[in-house]
Amino acid sequence: MPSLWLILLRVAPLWLLKINNALKPYTDFSLPFISVNVPLRYVLFVGWFHYHPRVLDAWVAKYIKSAREQFPKKDTVSSRACYIPIPIVLDGATVPQLSFENLRSTFDKQRSCLVINGEGGVGKTTVACQIAGWAMAEAEDTRLCKHLMLPVLLEEEFRVSEGKLPLLSAIRGQLQALIDEPEPICQELLLRLLRKKRILVIIDRFSEMNATTREAIEPESPEFPVNAFVITSRIDEKLGRINKTIIKPLRIEANKLSSFMEAYLMQRGKRDRFTDQEFFDACNRLSLMVGQNNITVLLAKLYAEQLIASKDVASNISALPENIPNLMLGYINELNRDVTDDRFDDRTVHQDAKTIAWECLQQSYQPATAKRADAIAALADLGIDDPEAHLDYLEKRLHLIQTIGSAKDRIRFCLDPLAEYLAGWYLIELYGNNDGKWRSAFFKKADDLVKTGRQDTIKGLLLAVRDCYLSEVQGTKETDFVPQKLGKLAGFTLPANTPATTVQTLIP
Repeated sequence: MPSLWLILLRVAPLWLLKINNALKPYTDFSLPFISVNVPLRYVLFVGWFHYHPRVLDAWVAKYIKSAREQFPKKDTVSSRACYIPIPIVLDGATVPQLSFENLRSTFDKQRSCLVINGEGGVGKTTVACQIAGWAMAEAEDTRLCKHLMLPVLLEEEFRVSEGKLPLLSAIRGQLQALIDEPEPICQELLLRLLRKKRILVIIDRFSEMNATTREAIEPESPEFPVNAFVITSRIDEKLGRINKTIIKPLRIEANKLSSFMEAYLMQRGKRDRFTDQEFFDACNRLSLMVGQNNITVLLAKLYAEQLIASKDVASNISALPENIPNLMLGYINELNRDVTDDRFDDRTVHQDAKTIAWECLQQSYQPATAKRADAIAALADLGIDDPEAHLDYLEKRLHLIQTIGSAKDRIRFCLDPLAEYLAGWYLIELYGNNDGKWRSAFFKKADDLVKTGRQDTIKGLLLAVRDCYLSEVQGTKETDFVPQKLGKLAGFTLPANTPATTVQTLIP
């Protein structure tokens, strides 16, 4: 009998899994002369082969085509399909551009843990999506491992009601959608796939997740079932004492902006729409916006997209934004311009988006989820007759926000830095240059968060607010109370002679 299983293992490994599953109901088989009942599948020896690496590889190979089709369709992945390699810091060493070869040593280990950390907009999720692509690569010599892996992207927070093992439940649900199967796979098989690194689990925005979710993800625990996982976070996650590889995407250097823009426009198939003079004029405009400082990938991409849009609309780059806050609003304007019927005007969209952004940030001062009911109530407070329709417009027409959660009762912004800047706009309009209101409302809570060690997690909002204040409040100076206080809380101060322009771009 074992010889038959060995033959099947060589020529038709998935049959071993099918035979084993068929024999599962027969659990009490009595062996002669032994007063012990054992499962029939082990008596027939098939139980010793059904989770052999060849069987697991065959199972993954069966579904890899579906995974390659379904994974890029996820909103988070499709919005980051244009990947331009940038310098990163890999375990303390600067690498000009990340490749699968840099990660082979990490994924050759029995347990592979990769942490991608950095500020919002620096490209953490984009790198994670690229790594997922390498996990599914057709050619063995371009993969993370010799074997294929199915990538599972976890973005939503867990709820206690999902069961005692919320992590497994989340992975199981996402895997079912990825392989396009009507029924979820059995938990025993799922655990084997996870233990044997046939599934790559990507946990996005880990630092912004709630306590319940973070506590359910404990890589240091011997019960943690995932042996190949990637975490993106704004902070330096300790994760106990496990060995991990750390990637830190870097900002684009000021003298490399034109190279990045060229590569991005080429990949988007738009470079030939601009003469060399138009292209260099646009790059010069961006350089003037950021000065001699580095910027995040997100800001460069947003500028590039608005450059493309300016060619479509007016063939005139003079209409491009001159500072980061207006770049964010310009991005929303371009999304809104693509709506062809029943389109809301830009100002209405701005007002709605700013209000919802603050709903998502006001609790913790970092991008998070908000209750859908609270968002609707906030829009209603603006005097909007049909707030639900306005919320749906932001989600279904502009794709600025997402509804998440098992109950579909929470929302969040798709781009964290965008949410921070919109919230910054909201606060500027709410408090203006009234130092007293800033002290009693915003700064009281900000001080408390910094004292409890949350500076890194709220820095994005602090600097976005500072940038909005310096750009939008008339007659402001960097030595004024509000911008000075914001910079101090963020752990960043500017020289006295620095122009009051795009402060966010100056952060190390």
